Order: sequence, then structure tokens, then C-alpha cells
Amino acid sequence: MKAYLITIILFFFIEVPAREGMWLPQLLKEINESEMKSMGMEISADDIYSINHSSLKDAVLQFGTGCTGELISSKGLLITNHHCGFSQIQSLSSIGKNYLEEGFWATNNEEEIPCPGLTVTFIREISDVTSTILSALSDTMSEDVRALTIKTTTDSIEKAIDGKLKGVVRQFYQGNKFYLFITEIFNDIRFVGAPPQSVGKFGGETDNWLWPRHSCDFSLFRIYADKENKSAVYSKENVPYTPKQFLTINIGGVKENDFVFVYGFPGRTNEYLPVPGLEVIASQTNPNRIAIRKARLDVMRDEMSKNDTLRLQYSPRFYTLENLYKKWQGELQGFKRFDILNRKKIQEEIFITKLKSFPALIKDTSLISNYCKSVRTAKPLNYVNDYYSEAIPGVELISASARFKKLTELCSDLKKDEKEIQVEVMKLQKDFKLFYKNYSSTLDRKICSAVLALSFSKLESQFIPTTITKEGMRSDNFLKYSDWLYKNSLISDSSRLMKLLSGFERKDIKKILNDPAYTLSISFTKIQLKLQSDLGKVNKELSRLHRKYMHDLLAIDETGKLYPDANSTLRVSYGKVEGIEARDGMRYNYFTTADGILEKSEKSEYDYRIPSKLATLFKKKDYGRYGFEGTLPVSFLSSVHTTNGNSGSPTLNSKGELVGVNYDRIWEGVVSDYYYEEKVGRCISLDIRYALFIIEKFGNAGWLLNEMKIVN
Repeated sequence: MKAYLITIILFFFIEVPAREGMWLPQLLKEINESEMKSMGMEISADDIYSINHSSLKDAVLQFGTGCTGELISSKGLLITNHHCGFSQIQSLSSIGKNYLEEGFWATNNEEEIPCPGLTVTFIREISDVTSTILSALSDTMSEDVRALTIKTTTDSIEKAIDGKLKGVVRQFYQGNKFYLFITEIFNDIRFVGAPPQSVGKFGGETDNWLWPRHSCDFSLFRIYADKENKSAVYSKENVPYTPKQFLTINIGGVKENDFVFVYGFPGRTNEYLPVPGLEVIASQTNPNRIAIRKARLDVMRDEMSKNDTLRLQYSPRFYTLENLYKKWQGELQGFKRFDILNRKKIQEEIFITKLKSFPALIKDTSLISNYCKSVRTAKPLNYVNDYYSEAIPGVELISASARFKKLTELCSDLKKDEKEIQVEVMKLQKDFKLFYKNYSSTLDRKICSAVLALSFSKLESQFIPTTITKEGMRSDNFLKYSDWLYKNSLISDSSRLMKLLSGFERKDIKKILNDPAYTLSISFTKIQLKLQSDLGKVNKELSRLHRKYMHDLLAIDETGKLYPDANSTLRVSYGKVEGIEARDGMRYNYFTTADGILEKSEKSEYDYRIPSKLATLFKKKDYGRYGFEGTLPVSFLSSVHTTNGNSGSPTLNSKGELVGVNYDRIWEGVVSDYYYEEKVGRCISLDIRYALFIIEKFGNAGWLLNEMKIVN
């Protein structure tokens, strides 16, 4: 049986399956073009990425810092996911103008709403700077010296980029290769339109990561530039940006086995993490994080269900927390179902065997065992860190209180003048004004009680601040302790704190220093700093071993087809439109329709509510030109390898035309961040026909379609 598995898994060192991989676009011509064409692609790699003329890369952008978007008109109009624009929509909303609940559609450019702080980033050129950086390094360097040398060298490379463009050097293959990304960042972004969240997040928490999906997960924004079409800060004088290229939209739809590809900014994968690291994730990290998030989510869900204001305030945080909470559970299921740890162990056995045929690498046959030793050292520290990184920061009062540390240092230093102190006070006034806008002391107090009780039932005494037991509070009665903490902290009370800051004098710092929330925050910080110091030492060794492991994988790879892990840089993934045999006796079709929305809406559950206008359109089958065979296509599956960060990415057909917007993966395949399982590796795309239907028929914003190039 073992020999059989070795034969099956040998592909890892021979050839990556066609559907697997997140590929660098500038290398497609060399590595992927022939395969992509054999699968049905009709355009060239040069059409996807070129620095000599406009290409599809010029229509793809990083939306904010964690999603992808794409240009769909010659006037800077972009589409991304509703969940990517969610925090922006929430920040622009109020009880009187609740764009989350009601949706929003500008009727002209003048009605488009500025989004302060939101940026979009285009990649203009990618170049290999590996030789420049590696020539400055040596094997005898410590990890600290190596990191400093890399920073110095990359800073020099980045600063050489002139004008409006910005250079960013990113590491690949665990620091074995380096690429320079020349970027152009736009700062004046305006909200154009989005359906209500009952449409954009239809299915909500219930359907997240699951198939069949029926979310109309999109929102529209527009890029503005100065009159020379250059990036500029917000101004009423700015005009819609004229892009180098925008996407043609094809409403002809997709069918099973059609070639498609996704172009975007996948966030983070660990496809080459050695088995000891995976074992910690499967047995410790994910279970810890799931338990912690459950405690926080249970409180938030209960409080939000009682109060519309809280629902508006906390919706972005709730959905962000819930998203990974559910994903981590899917990863654990995937580890077990596909026996991934054992399959990875066999891969590593093959790796060690192959090293023996490379004389220069024979000495590295102990890599895995050395990595395992370091993981064992780090494991108990990581256990504590799970709570200090996931649970403690989840208490907003504790996190917010830490912001006063700089002010306390300034006030205690008699050499600092009042002007410097007042500058910091003004900054805190601004920060806390924003903080209190979406803060509920009552909700936060209940989260505090829940996560402290959970954390300290799992942690040893040296990781519990002594301040917890002061004032006669018992460490095992966190409900009582939290009540006392929030009652006695002025930081939990917006009016008291803002009054203090408005007339702040140096002597007033005593009120902060004696505040129980501040002292608790400082106690946590001291413990965490010691924890991070201890963990940092072992992580440096793990980083060195992982880098060497990746170096050797590249050295023994004879195909040149080991794609780098995702790191929020521009990538292309490709595959085919196809359903799956999800599990025994269960087949997933490759598409969903409006019929399924009506069926779910009959359940009368909160996640399945839809506006009456939309229900009427569906029942009348008033689909316009977007209908197909008596219904309206909603979402479709494809075997394209994606991850977080690909949210909002364009799903393109064989001609490079927009047919969908990527928004999720199926739960059965989320373990692909660690091991791509072709049987269930499926991403979910919003069918572009459903988005256009919502814009035109539901949102009455047909003027936007006049900007687009739509073909059938």
C-alpha cells in the first residue's frame, strides 16, 4: 500500500496537476502557456501580462490590502466582492442611510461617495532581482544579519523607482527568490453601488464556504484621477480614471469543461510547509483558534440579534471572524478526510531519497528531523500565543487601552515639552472618536468575560496577569471581574475619556496609569513581549530550515513547475468549469440559479431573506437578456486554485473576457492552502449575468451598463 501511495504522490516532484498552482504572470509564457492553450485558452500569455503594451494585468487591481478588483469600463469603474467592500459600505452607513441593509446605487457621478483611506494598486511591471539580493548574502550570516542585509538591499532597489510609481520587493520560495513589483497606487476611490446585504451576502453565515451558493457577492467603486489621469488625493476637481485596459464582459455564460482562469492577489498559502508544522496546525493551532472564535462569535451573534445599531456596528467584525472560524473547521476536515499528513510524510520520504542523488545536497538529509526538533521547542510557546494573538486582542477595551502607552511615556519624561504631549493627545482624540463610533461597552464586556474565562482555563499561571486577582477579584469569576473592570475604567466610557482628553494636562496621566483597563493591558503586553522574544528565537531557526528545505525542493525539481506559495502578489490560476463528487452519494452540479434562491427564501430564516422586489422579478422570470433556459444563472464552480485575497478576482474565459467574479471556495476543499486536492479543489464565482441583472433590473442603475463593453 505504501509503495502504491509513493507512486501516486510522486507527481509532487515530477509535475503539478494542470488545475493546481498560483503562477507568476510574467513567467506564463515560459512555463504555462502551452498547457493553458491545450486546455482551451485562445489568447496568448502576452495578452495576459506584458510591459510593452496594455494587457489584462492593467485591468486587475488590489482592492485595499486584502482583496482583488477589476476594471469593467473605460471610466474607472471597478467591480469587487460585496464582502470586500463591506467595511467601506458599513463606514459610510448610518441608521438613517443604512447602505448595508438597503443597498445603494448612484444615479450619476456626482452621487458617488468618497471612501477615505481606501486605495487600489496596479502592478505595472515585475522583474527578477534575485541575483542582486543573493549576491549580498552569505551562508555564514546569522538570521538577524541576513534579514538586515535583505532590507538594506531591497530598500535601495525600491528607492530607485522614480516618479508616481512605487517599487516593492517581495520574497518567494521562503526567501530563495526575489521579485520587484513596480506599482501605481490610486487614492481617490468612490462608492458607486451595491445590493443590500440580504442579496450580496444571501445565505450569510449559514452558507459561507458551502455549495450550493446563491450570494450576489459584488460591489462597485470608481477610481478618480487628476486631469492628467494621474493618481491624486481626493478633490472635487478629480475625474474618472481612464485605464490602460478594462475587461470585456461576456454574457454568453459558461458550460461544464470550459477553460477559465482567475487573475488576482491570493493572500497566503503554505503548500510546502514540512509535516511537523502541519501537525501542529491540525492538532493544536486550529482547534485553539476555533474554540476562541466560537466564544467571541456566540456573544456577538446574541447581542447583534437584539439590536439593529449593534448589527450595523459589528457586522464587518462578525463576518471577518466567522469567515476564518468556519474555514479552519473545513481545514481540519480536509486533513482527516484526505489523510494529508501521511501523504505529506510520503512526499518527504521521497524528498530525502532524492537528496541522496544530489552530491551537493546529501548533507541536508537531516533537514526534516532538525525541523521537527525546532517545532517541538516552539509548540508550547505557540499554544500560549494562540490565546495571546486570538483571544486577548479580541477584547477591544484591552486593545484600545494599549494606545495610551506612548502618552504615558511622554508624560513621564520631563524633557518632553507640552507641545509634543498635546500632539499625541490630539491623535488619541481622533483615534478614540473613530473607535467609539462602532463600539459597544456592553457587548465588549461580555466578550471579555468569555475569552478571559476560556484563556485562563487553558493557560498556566505565569501567563495570567497578577492584576486579574487585584481588588479582591477571583480569577475564576470573570463575569464579576469584567463587570468591575468596565465600571471602573474611564476608557470604557466615551464621555469620560473624551472629557479628560479635551482638557488634558500632564498631571492627568495619573488617571490613565491607574486605570484598571490600562494596567491590565500593560500586564498582558509584558507577558506577550517575553513570549514573542522566546518564540522569535526558535522561529528564526524554523525559518532558516524552511528556507533550506525550499531551496532543496527547487534544486531537485526537474520540471521547473514548483509554483511559489501565495503572498498577496499578482498571480494567475487556471482550470475548468466543473462540478464534483463531493462525497459518497453526493454530486455537486457546476452551477446554481435563481430558482434556488426562491427555494431557500421560503425557509424564512434571517440568512435567506430577500427583498420583495427581487422575489417579484424572480417569480415573473423577468430576467431580461441575462436569463438562460427559463432561469437566471447565479454562481458556478471551477477547478481553479484560489485562496483568500482572490476574493473579487475576475474569472475569465478562454478569450480573456469576464464571465464571473470569484468570491469563495467550497468547504470540502479549503485545505488546499496546505495541500491541493484535485478531487474537491473548487472555487465559487458569481456569474456576471446575475451581477448585471441586479444592476439593471433590481438596482435601476442601467446607466452604468452603458460604460461597459458587453458581448454575447
